[in-house]
Amino acid sequence: MIMEAVPEKRKGRTQRINFYVSALKHSQPEALENGLKIMYLRAMAQNLDKSVLDNDITMQEIVDEVNMVRKRRYEKQNRL
Repeated sequence: MIMEAVPEKRKGRTQRINFYVSALKHSQPEALENGLKIMYLRAMAQNLDKSVLDNDITMQEIVDEVNMVRKRRYEKQNRL
């Protein structure tokens, strides 16, 4: 098989990627796709990590709030 020269920079990125993938052996494109999928998932995970805000409320404050709501509900049910 005669290999073409490396695609010129003038060609689009998609054309260059397609050229390189077509030059791979039969099993390699699948491995490449799996690698790209992992890279994509990691990038999405990083974006998700960046979007999470730090929590400034303690677990004890959450427990106290839940207990207060339960107490009010219990008192309201027993009044009727």
